[in-house]
Amino acid sequence: MRRTLAGQLRREEGQTLVEGLLALGLVLLVVAVAVQAFAYAHARSVAAAAAQDGARAAAAGGAEAGVARAQAILQAAGGAGSALHASAQTDLDEVTVRVAGSAPRLFPLSLLLPDVKASASLPLERYPQAEAAR
Repeated sequence: MRRTLAGQLRREEGQTLVEGLLALGLVLLVVAVAVQAFAYAHARSVAAAAAQDGARAAAAGGAEAGVARAQAILQAAGGAGSALHASAQTDLDEVTVRVAGSAPRLFPLSLLLPDVKASASLPLERYPQAEAAR
């Protein structure tokens, strides 16, 4: 028995398998993008926390103390903070701690992610000379 070309094209054997594989690929892509987005959001949160805590330490103890505190927080964060680095800048009456770097890159899809940047500023804690002498 010979089948015509039109008859063979109308057959749907295997179509469900192909559609299922395409849907699975799409689901895996969405999961990969979501995991990368969560890793990026966590790195931003860690950077903001390190900058804020570093600024508090720098306001009381100087720029070096602020950078040391921010670096300690980044090290405690593990992989999320491994590519982030802290720096501090002191102006006349204000100290600013900046944390910058890249978020963890889990997949090659993450080439489009921007760098993580966070900063926090606080006024320096200075006491008048008369109170410091007491």
